[in-house]
Amino acid sequence: MIFKGLEGVKVCKTSICYMDGSNGRLFYRGIPVETLADKSSFEEVAYLLWYGKLPTKSQLEEFKSKFSRNRDLSPESLEILFKLPKNLHYVDVLKIFLSIHGSVDNSEEDLQEKAIKIASVFPTILAYYYRYSNDLELIPPREDLPHIENFYHMVFGERDGYLRALESAFILLMEQDLNASTFTALVIGSTLSDLYSCIVGALGALRGPLHGGACEKVPPMLEEIGSEDKVEEYVQRCLAEKKKIMGFGHRIYKTYDPRAVYLRDTIQRLFPDNKLFKIAKRLEEYIVGNRIKNIYPNVDLYSSIFFEAMGFPRNMFTALFAMARVVGWTAHVIEYVSDNKLIRPESEYVGPIGVDYIPIERRDEDGKDSH
Repeated sequence: MIFKGLEGVKVCKTSICYMDGSNGRLFYRGIPVETLADKSSFEEVAYLLWYGKLPTKSQLEEFKSKFSRNRDLSPESLEILFKLPKNLHYVDVLKIFLSIHGSVDNSEEDLQEKAIKIASVFPTILAYYYRYSNDLELIPPREDLPHIENFYHMVFGERDGYLRALESAFILLMEQDLNASTFTALVIGSTLSDLYSCIVGALGALRGPLHGGACEKVPPMLEEIGSEDKVEEYVQRCLAEKKKIMGFGHRIYKTYDPRAVYLRDTIQRLFPDNKLFKIAKRLEEYIVGNRIKNIYPNVDLYSSIFFEAMGFPRNMFTALFAMARVVGWTAHVIEYVSDNKLIRPESEYVGPIGVDYIPIERRDEDGKDSH
């Protein structure tokens, strides 16, 4: 039997994340994600996912110190930064720098320590490229600031704004079981390749518009709709043309994605007059209220609006997603390789057998024998 897209196939056991798709619930190590988004810091949730428990105060302080000490880029990396074109996609920039880091990091540290080094440098790569590509002076990382506040400061040169809401958004995006990018990381990890290669592969999978890249497609869609009163017309046109409505539907969630609900409520509180938000809310009301295709908003619908309201450029949205999800990617690789088995599925062959080889001088345009 073939399970196209591996839908419904279980390939491993995990204690990292549980998704209750029927009831729209998401748990990290058994804790509801909304609770963590409300009460925890980025570093605390990263510790939870990597080490399986919430840290004590002293453990958290030591952990934060490790994060802050690994933020900077090497002088050699900075030389490469200044040679890059200024119109690259931010996911490609991450892939470039992680490939470089991985090629020179030959240390024998355990995987948790490698994961800290990888996650710590994501904000620096994104912030430096943002500043460089916009002809702004680079702002070096600060060891005295928490992970998210340091990132915001490096990008915008400020330390105010809705930083608690931004941290909550990153926590919501940190983990989501075996999605396409996490599974890609597992496949690479199962070969016993290095952790950097796992993350570069995951980034490639994340960028696709059917995965993390969907968040960059939402704002243009909302702008195409134009206004709240055009929502019904747009949806009906999409249905007639069998066109996807970006920001809706999910392989696992058969009701509301809890992350979408959290972010929608956050935007309602902080940016209630945002034009794209008003169109998105009306879109949600129409699709859910009329049970169109039985789909609900997913995290892409409201995360994109939130990130744009916070001032981030659209071609950074997927990379922001990755800045959070790198924790989940590495956590799953670490867990899987601890009881490793090479991931090697099979296919069902449906082609011919025993086909005669035709010499090139006798082949016609269709590859058949011309004699």
